[in-house]
Amino acid sequence: MELETLLNEGREMIDRTSKAHRERWGLGSAKKWVLNQDEGRIVWSFEDHIASAPAQILGSWNAKVSSWVWSWDNESVQAPLRTTAEVVRALGVEQGVGALATSPLKLDGEQVTDLVAVAFRLAACTGLYHHFDGVLATYVTFGPVTLEEPGGITSTFEPSST
Repeated sequence: MELETLLNEGREMIDRTSKAHRERWGLGSAKKWVLNQDEGRIVWSFEDHIASAPAQILGSWNAKVSSWVWSWDNESVQAPLRTTAEVVRALGVEQGVGALATSPLKLDGEQVTDLVAVAFRLAACTGLYHHFDGVLATYVTFGPVTLEEPGGITSTFEPSST
């Protein structure tokens, strides 16, 4: 496991999949979003459509104190939404990569972006959303997106992870 390769591939995967989601259904431009932990779904509401997907929480970052907490180390994240982070943790333990298996971590924003890119690549994710309110950021990966459009038209969208 070459970290530099994983990092570069993860960055490229995030760029490519985020672009595909933006172009298809407007990722990043929703009027409102909700993460329902009980249902394990993230829902984005737009003026003319709704997009929803199964969700996993990778972790959260507090910019004020430069602290990253993996979801597997956060009791407020329900266990079913920690699965992807647990996979990343197991690989980190197996490969001896402390940043993937240790929490909390003292990281700046750029380091968090890099860590998330490595995790995204390791878990072969196909979607990433992170809300940042100026202090706190939550990093959510998501799977196939169900689109509910005018006229009762429903479709599913998922870009390739490779």
